[in-house]
Amino acid sequence: MIRHIAPVDCDAIAALEARLFATALDQARLMALQANPVFCGFVDLVPEQDQPQSTSADDLASYLGGYLLAMMIDDEAEILSIGVTPDRQRQGVGKLLLQHFFEHGTSQNMTRVVLEVAEDNVPALGLYRDFGFAAFGRRKGYYKQGNQKIDAIMMKWCRAEAFP
Repeated sequence: MIRHIAPVDCDAIAALEARLFATALDQARLMALQANPVFCGFVDLVPEQDQPQSTSADDLASYLGGYLLAMMIDDEAEILSIGVTPDRQRQGVGKLLLQHFFEHGTSQNMTRVVLEVAEDNVPALGLYRDFGFAAFGRRKGYYKQGNQKIDAIMMKWCRAEAFP
C-alpha cells in the first residue's frame, strides 16, 4: 500500500536512509522537508496482514517497504531519494513508488523530473531508463562509499521527450 508520507514515518525513513546511504537524510531534515509546501513524498507499506496495529516509529520501521522523496515546483520535480528495504529490493517496490509518483505528478501537470543516481547502482539506472529517464550529466566523486568516491549520473525525464 502506497500513501503520502506522514510525520510518524520520518524516524523509520531516516533509519532506512542511514542503512542504505552514506550521506543519509536524518529525522530532523526529513521533518523539515515534509513541512515544505513543495515537498512530495510517498511510503510503501508491506501488505496489511504483516503490519502491526501500532504506528509507532519502531513498528513502522518493521513494515516500511520503501519511500520516495521529491520536491515539486510548478511543472518540475526533483527526486531527492528513493529507498527500498534490502529484503524487498528487486521485487518491484521502486517501480511502484515511481509509478505512484508519476500518477501524482500527472495530476499536477508535471512535465520534467530530474534525479541523481550513483553510477554503480545498475538496478536503479535500469529502472529509471525504463521510465524514460536519460542521462544528461555527471558529478565526479559525488557519493562516498567507504573510502571510495562514486560519480553521480544526472538524469532527466521530460514529458515531451518521453511521450512525443
